[in-house]
Amino acid sequence: MDEYVTKHTGGEGFDVIFDTVGGSVLDASFEAVRTYTGHVVSALGWGTHSIAPLSFRGATYSGVFTLLPLLTGRGREHHGEIMREAAALADAGALKPQLDHRHFTLADVAEAHAAVESGTAQGKVVIDVD
Repeated sequence: MDEYVTKHTGGEGFDVIFDTVGGSVLDASFEAVRTYTGHVVSALGWGTHSIAPLSFRGATYSGVFTLLPLLTGRGREHHGEIMREAAALADAGALKPQLDHRHFTLADVAEAHAAVESGTAQGKVVIDVD
């Protein structure tokens, strides 16, 4: 991970990390965020995590339970505004997901699953279905 952070941020850390995996990915996010101004947002923050690496950086964390407005109806309009803004950022090319350098096919999907399960995947794993 240190190599990835150095390559993409000059070792400074990322301004914003949006975690959609949780677990060890969330823990790694706390170590990859920029000191003082970095912010980690997670949709899957439950579990047991040490926030010490985040605290040592003086960075911030937000947990977002995106399903709550859909389940309760409370805040649904605001949730829609957030989703529209996220879609606009995606359409503008302003969001760049971290992808594993390997691409898998359905023939080797077990290998892709093993990479995710073992923690050797670096980012999202792509499986080509054509």
